[in-house]
Amino acid sequence: MKHFVIIAIMLAAAAAEAQMPARTFKLDSTVTQATPSSNSVSQIKLKNGTAYLATNSGLNVSTDGGSTFRTDWGANGPTGKGANAIAVEGDTIVVATSSSLDQGSASYPVGTGFYVSTDGGSTWTHEPQSLDSLSDTTVTFGTNVLKALPITTAVNNISYSMTFHKGYLYTANFAGGLRRSADLGKTWQRVVLPPDYLDFITQDSTYSFQLSPIAGRLTTETNYNHEAFSLYSDGDSALYVGTADGIDKSTDNGYSWTKFNHQTDAGISGNFVVWIAGQNYGTVHNIWAATVNANDPTEVEALSYTEDHGASWHHILSGHFFHSIGFNGRVVYGASDDGLFRTADYGNSSDVITNIFDPQNNGWVKSPAFYSVNASGDTVWLGSGDGTAIGIDDGSGFIPADWRVLRTYQPVGASYSTYFYPNPFSPRLDVGRVHYSVKKPGSEVTIRIFDFSMHVVRTLLQNAPRPVGEAEEIWDGKDDTGKDADNGVYFYSVVVNNESPIWGKILVVR
Repeated sequence: MKHFVIIAIMLAAAAAEAQMPARTFKLDSTVTQATPSSNSVSQIKLKNGTAYLATNSGLNVSTDGGSTFRTDWGANGPTGKGANAIAVEGDTIVVATSSSLDQGSASYPVGTGFYVSTDGGSTWTHEPQSLDSLSDTTVTFGTNVLKALPITTAVNNISYSMTFHKGYLYTANFAGGLRRSADLGKTWQRVVLPPDYLDFITQDSTYSFQLSPIAGRLTTETNYNHEAFSLYSDGDSALYVGTADGIDKSTDNGYSWTKFNHQTDAGISGNFVVWIAGQNYGTVHNIWAATVNANDPTEVEALSYTEDHGASWHHILSGHFFHSIGFNGRVVYGASDDGLFRTADYGNSSDVITNIFDPQNNGWVKSPAFYSVNASGDTVWLGSGDGTAIGIDDGSGFIPADWRVLRTYQPVGASYSTYFYPNPFSPRLDVGRVHYSVKKPGSEVTIRIFDFSMHVVRTLLQNAPRPVGEAEEIWDGKDDTGKDADNGVYFYSVVVNNESPIWGKILVVR
């Protein structure tokens, strides 16, 4: 798989984490808001009644089941920063962030370091992205001194996943590989994983391989197993690392590693491992991974799992790119590009959700792609690029009337105005929304979209009743016959109770 494809896809990926000591998280109600700060949510962690969301506008935290969120952490915290991954242990919170570097028509992700709080978010410090110096050309593994490629730039050096494990903070970094810190990011140690051609390494043996994700001027080996993406700490018993060449497991904190991949066990569907998580109910303990095809044409996208700590593997729901996995007892949830999959029998039967409707506020999550999922009891949290959804699964499936959709927007308030977003609008990539407000009870709303010649292209609403407050209607980029609207400028009107129309403009770019 080409590196630029991996980079683009992995902006949405992160990994699960083992249960940590209990803590009490309290939010100041004066700094909370009703919705998350962004509609794009790439990771959700649920710890002891607290929900932590990694969004492209920073860390969001809710202690009341999603009724309110803390999004502002002050000038020194992860406020308004692109968050990729979250690690929580007791009162310690670590948030990995990134930005982008635009060069011509290309855009590259850039790791911007770690925001660390040891007092539950009251105060924060920032540590830079872990980088090497040009002289860091070797790494020690037992008695071995191995040639290593120094990673001296933050470009493509993104921390997609973090976890605490046996006294260390571990990070999985695309360019930077697997690293760990004993002092919450002040200093870092490169962790040696097996090269592509070895399935087991131990510090008791002699080796001459290189720690090198790509061959270059200083190294001659390209090892996809040194490109790390996902992490899962199975308590103190094992650490699992997902890479571009499979799954690595250590039961001795990195002293030795065993690697599993599609070539050693075809039950692993693909070697590109974007998520790892543990499922527990009764006496069952399974390890699940979101596995994607990498370089072997026999690999496929699927959910892979092991019931015996890696001795054997199986996969289900082939043909779907999964980003994360959550559990509610025996029920497994897979957040994918094609919707949220739900199965309680290892994929023998499954349901899929692609659109979610909130009957209380008339809100929709229209994007079929979900990037994060997590569950606490019967309550299931979903993150997408189109908002956050919270549902109830009583064991027999989701209850449609109980869905809550949380979306953020710029309110128009009492003003006589409207706007459309995103604008420009690409129907193949985005969900388009007309935003407006209703000021009087019992109002009826009509919304029409016109082409540049002022011919009606689409009637979104015709005298439809809407409650008082902020409101949104969705346009999918099609006309009234179901045909895709051409590229160009469109106008729309919002008419409330036969009053004068409010006008807006849309630029469609396919």
